[in-house]
Amino acid sequence: MKKTRNFLPVFIAVGFMITMISCNKDNDPSKTDDVTSYEGYKLIWNDEFNGAAIDPANWNYETGNGTDYGLPAGWGNNEKQIYTNNTENSSIQADETASVLAITALADNSGGYTSAKLTSENLFSMRFGRVDIRAKLPIGRGIWPAFWMMGDNRDLIKWPGCGEIDIIEVLGHEPSKLYSTLHFTDKDNEHGEIQNIHVLGSGDFSEAYHLFTLDWTPDSLIYSLDGQYLRGFGIEDDMKEFLRSTYLILNIAVGGYWPGDPNETTVFPQTMYVDYIRVYSQDGFVAPASPELILEEETVGQIIEPNIADNGIRHSFNDFGSLEVISYGPGSPLISASDTAIDGGQSLVFDFPGGGWGGAYLEMAAAKDLSKYAYLKFALNKPSSLVNAEIKLESRISATNAILYLKNYSGVPLSDGFTEYSIPMADFAALTFTDLTIPFAMWNPQDAAGKFVKARVLIDDIRFE
Repeated sequence: MKKTRNFLPVFIAVGFMITMISCNKDNDPSKTDDVTSYEGYKLIWNDEFNGAAIDPANWNYETGNGTDYGLPAGWGNNEKQIYTNNTENSSIQADETASVLAITALADNSGGYTSAKLTSENLFSMRFGRVDIRAKLPIGRGIWPAFWMMGDNRDLIKWPGCGEIDIIEVLGHEPSKLYSTLHFTDKDNEHGEIQNIHVLGSGDFSEAYHLFTLDWTPDSLIYSLDGQYLRGFGIEDDMKEFLRSTYLILNIAVGGYWPGDPNETTVFPQTMYVDYIRVYSQDGFVAPASPELILEEETVGQIIEPNIADNGIRHSFNDFGSLEVISYGPGSPLISASDTAIDGGQSLVFDFPGGGWGGAYLEMAAAKDLSKYAYLKFALNKPSSLVNAEIKLESRISATNAILYLKNYSGVPLSDGFTEYSIPMADFAALTFTDLTIPFAMWNPQDAAGKFVKARVLIDDIRFE
């Protein structure tokens, strides 16, 4: 974990004299006469969630399973929810004495889950200031509520180079434990993560509303809970992500590698209630210029060569067209090529670091109808320590994907340490092959004990037959 400057409580106390102007909340969303004021600060954006419906001037919806946003199905974390813009998943409701935003995770009749993800992207962004959110959180294994911020430049640089500031993350099976986390690209071009964990002295976050606060300056990010300092992190030279503008995100995820999937103890529905969100700026503060984005410095791992995927495809097979390789996750592999090959001069290499989830996938430039084929075939040169891995195909337009496990298929030995695998397309149950976008993906290599394993994997001769 990266060393950072930690800030003592005295730093957050300076200048924050609090005055409650009014305690009455009416139904006019433009009213702010009950908003907390802080000496030396002014309110620049807020949502009191007093209207009849969620305000489209403040919030967008991200919907589906993540594939519409350039992510692997499951939002890059193998999550199980489908996000919707339906009112049963998000609405304005009454709770206790307040009008609040309610985001609700539901189990459907098919064994799946729905939820909602709201963002202020392209509607409101902030760069430095104070953020307050008063919320009451859901509970249960596999339930993961969050309030967080993502860099506005996420279309220019992949995560975590865009930066991520997590103000609230609570795992439903540990409902008294609060995670507050920063994600960025460190000086070694690796995923930098700094996290504070706070456990309530009594009760949990589902029992009552709490006030979660972030104070953000060009020098530090300071977290507080119910007005009490938790921890501060200094912004170091390789944390430029936190000197750029961000937008707001609210959601409940269900399942995934973190926090794990729901089980028989999980009760649905589960709802996150948000009383308000308020953003303040400091009087007289002039923000420094945003630092220049240098992709080579702020991209995790490497800038992947545009045509390197071709080394893994059978040279006589052309139905995939143009392909790119995308590597994703804290355990994402480095991508390269090897002169050890069984088709053509080189093979494609995935170097998995072990120790965490991650993978890489080949994505076609456009969705294709490949429904005429009966088999996916490919060859791997892998160490014996790699016993299992997820093999995925994905259909982006229809938002479906399918996962199979390498250990369930017996390969045929070839030369140069390669083994050929042949997987019937019918095994990828429920996948729509008429609009396929990802014809090959490999995720989460594991050893015999089920642990993420460090492994150099050569991939060659991928084709459909």
